[in-house]
Amino acid sequence: MLKTVNIIGGGPAGLMAASILSQNSYQVTIFDRKPSLGRKFLLAGRGGLNITHSEKKEDFFEKYGKNSQIFKQIINEFSPQDLRNWCEKLGEKTFVGSSGRVFPESFKASPLLRAWLSQLKRQKVIFKTKHDWLGWKDDKLLFKSDNQDILVNSDLTILSLGGASWPHLGSDGSWVNILEKYNIEVSKLQPSNCGFFVNWSKIFANRFAGKPLKSIKIKYKEKIIRGEFVITKDGIEGGAIYTLSSLIRESINIDGEQKITVDLKPDININEINRRLSNTKSNLSMTNYLRKTIKLSDVAIGLIMEVKHKKKSRKLNSENLAYHIKNFELSLQKPFSIKKCISTAGGVSFNSIDKNFMLIKKSNVYVAGEMIDWEAPTGGYLLQACIASGFFIANNILKKNTEK
Repeated sequence: MLKTVNIIGGGPAGLMAASILSQNSYQVTIFDRKPSLGRKFLLAGRGGLNITHSEKKEDFFEKYGKNSQIFKQIINEFSPQDLRNWCEKLGEKTFVGSSGRVFPESFKASPLLRAWLSQLKRQKVIFKTKHDWLGWKDDKLLFKSDNQDILVNSDLTILSLGGASWPHLGSDGSWVNILEKYNIEVSKLQPSNCGFFVNWSKIFANRFAGKPLKSIKIKYKEKIIRGEFVITKDGIEGGAIYTLSSLIRESINIDGEQKITVDLKPDININEINRRLSNTKSNLSMTNYLRKTIKLSDVAIGLIMEVKHKKKSRKLNSENLAYHIKNFELSLQKPFSIKKCISTAGGVSFNSIDKNFMLIKKSNVYVAGEMIDWEAPTGGYLLQACIASGFFIANNILKKNTEK
């Protein structure tokens, strides 16, 4: 029976696998290239750790797109409620926000991570930081640490190396070249939950970069999303855009630049907007005219002024203004750099792993978390799937070796 487990990568998937296996008489060692574990997890909680979501299961599963059936199995074994119960056992109660998202009561990642690592230490998990994994040599794990090559025997290995976003935190996708040397199929890593470049005028970019555009509705093809996004110097990013990012990215890959339509006043119909604009005295400046008449935000007014600037028109009539307010077109050129996105698409193909997530071409080597070829929007779906995958793999290891 295999008793020694080496986990490479100290993110949520690897930590959860370590929790389960170390509770069941396995000697677990976690290797990480950085000086401390869970760095990406901590950054994810910088604005409030959204750990999962409270919506109905069937709606939850749909967020995983083409892989929804795979994640249905995984998340049924470790559900959002199981995750909340687990957090509470670590001393971090959770609550459901107004959007249905689930957060720790502390609203931070650091207390939960500290409790998690303390539990692992009590369970005699060994932490090996500053160990950069380079692959295998003579069937042993090869690491670089303090400029020395270190070989480690491994009965059982779990790779939990993340994607390629936020590479300064450790997950830079360098594992792709390692696995491809062993003819393991890896889909190209691409930006996910990302922003997109927009060709703003210098005036607009300088004035509104960093400002949110709130309470809007976005339409892209057949998809309609309500929410908000943020203007950046180079384009747009934020929750409503992240939800659509995978669809937009794939279309840009095929056809190039894509257009989205933004309704700047979704709660007022176009006829009412036109009526209000027509009934207001026109001796006001354009900014005051739109602010007073339909209470457009400064950012939304800035967008309308972009239209005016591009059309080289001194003034748009009320009918044209109403149309652009309800159907503002934005041309998205390409996704932001993978380094700047929240997560990545692509990774180890499901064709390369068996039903237990073990590599078919590398016996007793499992892959977990974001390094597998899947993606999901923000809102708790990413962390839920990563943690649940660690749970899933660990329990399959237990079952497999119990059967032996």
